[in-house]
Amino acid sequence: MKKLRFTAQFKKEINEFGVEVKEDIFLLVNRYLSGERLPKTQFKTFTLEKNKKIQEFKVKDRTGNWRVISCQLDKEALTFIYAFHKKSQKLLEKDKKIIIHRIKELHHEKN
Repeated sequence: MKKLRFTAQFKKEINEFGVEVKEDIFLLVNRYLSGERLPKTQFKTFTLEKNKKIQEFKVKDRTGNWRVISCQLDKEALTFIYAFHKKSQKLLEKDKKIIIHRIKELHHEKN
């Protein structure tokens, strides 16, 4: 099973989530890492820019839609970079910019 890595920014953001939402998110992550194919309502993989493939884990509860974004910088680990309360149907431009910026920061730290 892959290791999990968390950026400092992600840790701050995920701490704002309710306990039940955090539990649901990490249950999804565990199922994903176990090789289970998650439904589109709970998980999505997509590319924001070339070579910037990300995973989006989704949880919905009575307080709204919650998202956790991860990327894979190497084969050993899944790195969690962004956690947010989604308020619109589509991923907002500001969220896309944050994700792209954080991936670039990780690449610079790695090199």
